[in-house]
Amino acid sequence: MNQEQKDYISLLNSSSENDILIKKTGWEEISLHAHVHEKYQIIYTLSGTLHIQIENDSYFVPEKHIAWIPDNVVHEINSNNRQVSLVIFYFSPIWQSEKIRTSSFCIYNSNSVICENIKYLASCGNCIDGNENSVLFDFAIGFFNLLPILSYKVDFLLKTMSIPNDHRLYPVLCYMREHAYENLKIEQVADNFNISVRNLSRLLHNSGIRYNSFINRHRINRAIELFSDGGKTMQQIAYETGFSTPNNFNRVFKQITGTSPGLYEKEVMDNKKSAIER
Repeated sequence: MNQEQKDYISLLNSSSENDILIKKTGWEEISLHAHVHEKYQIIYTLSGTLHIQIENDSYFVPEKHIAWIPDNVVHEINSNNRQVSLVIFYFSPIWQSEKIRTSSFCIYNSNSVICENIKYLASCGNCIDGNENSVLFDFAIGFFNLLPILSYKVDFLLKTMSIPNDHRLYPVLCYMREHAYENLKIEQVADNFNISVRNLSRLLHNSGIRYNSFINRHRINRAIELFSDGGKTMQQIAYETGFSTPNNFNRVFKQITGTSPGLYEKEVMDNKKSAIER
C-alpha cells in the first residue's frame, strides 16, 4: 500500500459521520493490501474486475457489478486486469438500525437505474456533506439502502475460495487455483502432494468442494477478466483458460453464468462503447 492510499484511509477514519466520501479511480492498476476503516464501502466496477479478500474468504467482482463492504472489516482488493476504473462511496453506518438493510459483505448486479444514480452521485464531487446538503445526503443514503431491492445478489461467481475446515487442504486449493488454466487433472494434483486420488477426493468432499466445479469457476472468472481486457477472440480465451475446445468453454460458461460467452462479450463491449460516448 503506497503513501497516498494510507493517507486516504486516514482521511476516511477522521471524516465526519455526516460525510459521504466519493473516490473515482482512472484507468489504473488496483492493489490494496489488507486494511480496515470505519466506513461502509460501495465499489462499482465501471470497467475491469476485482478480487476481494474478506478475512478467510476470496470473492470475484465482475465488470458492472457492485461490492458492498461493511465497516471495520479487514479486506484486500486487487485486480488481474490491465486497467480498472472504479467509483467508490464511503459512508458512516450510524443509521444502520433505521436505514441500512445489510451489514454483511454482498455483491450486486447493476441495471440502468442503478448506473444512472451512481453516475449522478459520482458527479457531486469528492464529498457529500450532510450538514451542508441534507437533501442530497439523504437521497444518497436512501439509494444505498435500496440496492438490495433494485438489484440482486450475485451467487454464480461470488465466492472463489475459503479457508477449508481441514487446513491440510489449503495449499492444495492454492495449487489448484494457480494451475486451473492448464489441463489440470486431479491425478496430477494428488501426485504433486504425494497423496492418493481417493484421499484427495475425500478431503475435498469433506470440505464441500467438487474438483471440477472449483476448477471451472476459476477458469470462467479468468475468462471474464479477459473479456474485460479485450483484444482476444473467443477461441483464444477458451484455450487460454484451460478448456479443451471452444464448445466445452461455451457449455461451462453458460452453465455457471446463465448466459453464453458471446452474449456476455457483447454486453461488455456495449458497456465500453457507452462509457466512451459519455
